[in-house]
Amino acid sequence: MATLLFLLTFLSLLILLIRLIIKAIRHKPVKPTLKTIGIIAGVYLVLWTGFYIKSSFITVPLGTDVCFDDWCATVTQIETSGAAQTKLPPLGTDSTWVILHIKMSNQARGIAQKPSEPRVHLIEENGNYWEYSAKGQQALEQKTGKQPGIDSRLELHQSLETQLVFAMPSNAKKVKALIEEGPFITKLLLADDRDVFEVP
Repeated sequence: MATLLFLLTFLSLLILLIRLIIKAIRHKPVKPTLKTIGIIAGVYLVLWTGFYIKSSFITVPLGTDVCFDDWCATVTQIETSGAAQTKLPPLGTDSTWVILHIKMSNQARGIAQKPSEPRVHLIEENGNYWEYSAKGQQALEQKTGKQPGIDSRLELHQSLETQLVFAMPSNAKKVKALIEEGPFITKLLLADDRDVFEVP
């Protein structure tokens, strides 16, 4: 529904923009068209803001699939203090390593799947977030071997497991792991509740 509404709004604005250009070329009044564009854009902005404020994170158990069409991913294990720190080089006292074990699966009926720009973040309750650590990932892979990328192509019913390394402040509170998929333009869709995994 959110995607359909965005597409309808985008197409309407695109058509109106073309009409605006044509009117400008023909030296016809453009104010009514500009007003319509402003109203449509304004209404969508109000809706987007309302949905964004209303949306929330829903904590789900480890192993719960988060699906985007037929490509799904889940966090199966989270290593923090103790195990994660012994596998990786020391960090300062103000930071800590987090290792996420992630499983990706293709749940389509008949075709291979390759996700579009998948991302995994750690998000703190106050809005701070952290992407994976390239340094930590390299150190882990020196011990465990090369890990599959989360954007790997999956054949029908295939699944892959990988590990991602993050470095976050030791004093971070109520941290969640969030899996996302899709290009930046998906940020313009009306927000919905999102499943997250609690980082102990």
